[in-house]
Amino acid sequence: MVQCMEEKMDSFSGATDIVNDELEAASSSTNEGLTGDKTGSPLAKGKKRKGKKKRVAVSPTVLPRIFPNGWEGLTNIADHPNGRIVVGWNAQKLRLRRLDSTAQWISCEICAPHHLTGTVLTFVYGFNNYGERLSLWRYIQESSEVNKLKPWVLMGDFNAILRPSDRSGGARDWQRHHEDFPDCISSSSLNQVPYTGLHLSWHNGQEGEGTILRKLDWVFENLPLFVKWPFARAKFLPRQASDHSAIVVNLVEASRLAQFPFKFMNQWAEHEDFMQIVQRVWDQPITGNAMFQFTSKLLKLKQHLRGKHRQSTSNISYKVFKAQVRWSKTQVQLDIDPGNGRLRDKERQQAVAYFSLCREEEAFYKQRSRVQWLALGYRNTKFFHRSLIHRNARNSIGRLVDDSGLVHTV
Repeated sequence: MVQCMEEKMDSFSGATDIVNDELEAASSSTNEGLTGDKTGSPLAKGKKRKGKKKRVAVSPTVLPRIFPNGWEGLTNIADHPNGRIVVGWNAQKLRLRRLDSTAQWISCEICAPHHLTGTVLTFVYGFNNYGERLSLWRYIQESSEVNKLKPWVLMGDFNAILRPSDRSGGARDWQRHHEDFPDCISSSSLNQVPYTGLHLSWHNGQEGEGTILRKLDWVFENLPLFVKWPFARAKFLPRQASDHSAIVVNLVEASRLAQFPFKFMNQWAEHEDFMQIVQRVWDQPITGNAMFQFTSKLLKLKQHLRGKHRQSTSNISYKVFKAQVRWSKTQVQLDIDPGNGRLRDKERQQAVAYFSLCREEEAFYKQRSRVQWLALGYRNTKFFHRSLIHRNARNSIGRLVDDSGLVHTV
């Protein structure tokens, strides 16, 4: 698993600690560590002054003091006097080479280890002015052609939103220049990497009606990266010293997660949110011919349904058990205080939740056991569960006999 991290380096004294903590927490499951940081925001320490913001210039001479021992880094100070972007990596696990850079981006190619060779990483810090960002949009479109056969991931502060729902507070108008960013992403055939954590990744630091929130930080992938790492995920962490969320990107190899084939559970079709999930996936724009669009949307839908399985039908028997414990506890409390209206409502809600989970459990084991001739009835779960165990035992291979008659146990 490859882990990349992007963070606004408002305070260098805190940035190194954050990077160390993240990598140490993931050291047991990661093989590579990489961080891309941006400078140029107000320092976290001290009182903020109104007016012009204080800038932090990063030169190559200070990089050894920023990164942990054994790390290497590069910056774009040759393209901008402030050195707006810093990229660092664990030299014992990664080897990178710079492809190109300007004041708004640094692109690198991974040269080692072998299974990552050729992967392109672009770290972005877009200018505040939409006119100055035009060169960034042109670069992304041109690079999408250059990297059309290479895995390519872009991450960072684009200083732009894709849609009106990516903002809260401040100006509500949608002007023509707001279309530059979504048009660029669409024409470049890039997809947003699925993410968890904060949606509105930037906070202006104000209070009350002056509060403005925006999603300015993004992670995008091209088709080769999606094919190589279909389970790539991003996480937007809560803000700390910076006014932006730190981003952690995990590129997990498919073989580590795809140990079990996907199975559609018929009961999902009866859930209230099922059609909403399908509609939301099907409304996403995909560039390509009709068959490519269809298969791409099916892959995305499968990912969403896997998440639904984890929430609703995974470990269903344990969820039934916990629901029964909660309901039983509330029944005892209500028996002690039968006039308590809050307990009466709570008891009914937990009863409904328990029986709903029972139906989910029953339907789950019916499909898993492949017993179709018995209609769903009250608590046939044990029968379906036994049928499932019997089928698994029948289909398992306990021993093999070779041509010489020698028995090999599995």
